Amino acid sequence: MTNDEALHDDQASHYEISLTAGQAFIAFVLLLLSLAASFAFGLMIGRGQADERLVVRKEPAIINEGSVIPARKSEGKLVELGIGNDDFKLKTDTMIDPAALTASAAEAAAPTLTIAEAAPPATTSQPAYAQLLSTIDQKTADALAAKLIDNGFNTAYVERGTTDKGTAFRVRVKFATEADARAAEAKLREFSKDVWIVK
Repeated sequence: MTNDEALHDDQASHYEISLTAGQAFIAFVLLLLSLAASFAFGLMIGRGQADERLVVRKEPAIINEGSVIPARKSEGKLVELGIGNDDFKLKTDTMIDPAALTASAAEAAAPTLTIAEAAPPATTSQPAYAQLLSTIDQKTADALAAKLIDNGFNTAYVERGTTDKGTAFRVRVKFATEADARAAEAKLREFSKDVWIVK
């Protein structure tokens, strides 16, 4: 290979781009516009995902003792029916059937069995609670309560209390009786090694 051929190959492999000041400024502005457009596009995608996360968080994830307490019935409203006091007075001009009067007297004289006499005396049983966790981390308590509910313990809840260390969150499962709580103790130990039965 001669020197001319080597020089020719060297010149062919290098390119030079020359821009005027105006062309360089336009290229810089176009680059800034493309970066701004990609940033705005990323913001739109991020906001869409944030909205989806908010929708997921609005679903019942926090279980607290308020969900165990039954809701109070709404108080009834008085409704005006348009009936006067005179409508309730006994009208003397109507005929009273003597046979119906004697039948109602016979029914009143017959011995009636009240509900209190028929039903056996009710045994009062106190509910019992199985406590699985006491922590200052609310997210950990909520996660354990949700896991218990997913596995069939529908009465699991998080109870908030205060201790000398601050706010404590206790994960508990409510049972109708202490015997029910003792029967479920072995299954509850699958979720927490420490299970306390309290009343």
